[in-house]
Amino acid sequence: MEQKVNVMRFKLIVFILMAFAINSSCHEEYYEAELLIQVRGLLSGNPREGIAITVYEYPEDAEEGVYSIIPTTYTDYYGEVLIVGLEPGLDYYVRADALLVAKIKNTGRLSVGANHLTIRIL
Repeated sequence: MEQKVNVMRFKLIVFILMAFAINSSCHEEYYEAELLIQVRGLLSGNPREGIAITVYEYPEDAEEGVYSIIPTTYTDYYGEVLIVGLEPGLDYYVRADALLVAKIKNTGRLSVGANHLTIRIL
C-alpha cells in the first residue's frame, strides 16, 4: 500500500513539473513595438512615395542626421513604412527627408504592438 502511495506521489510530481515546463515555454512572450509611418502631402493629403525615413533615439541626432537606430528606408507607393522591433515605452524621433525639406516628428511613447504616426510634408 505504501509503495502504491509513493508511485502516485511520484506521478503527481512528474505531472506538476511537466505542466510547469509546458506552461512556462508556451507563455514566454517577447514584447516589441511596431511603428507604421505614413507620409502625406501637406495640402493634398496624398501619399508621398520615395521619402527617406530614418528613426532616431534623440532629437539632437535627428536634427543632425547622425546615429540612427535603423538604416534609412523609403516610403512605398502608399506613402508608408513599417518599422518593427522597437522598444515599447520609449519616444523616438522620425525624420522624413524630401527633396527640399526635412521634417522631424516625435512618436510619443510607443506601446507594445502596433503604433501609428502620420507626417505631413511638402
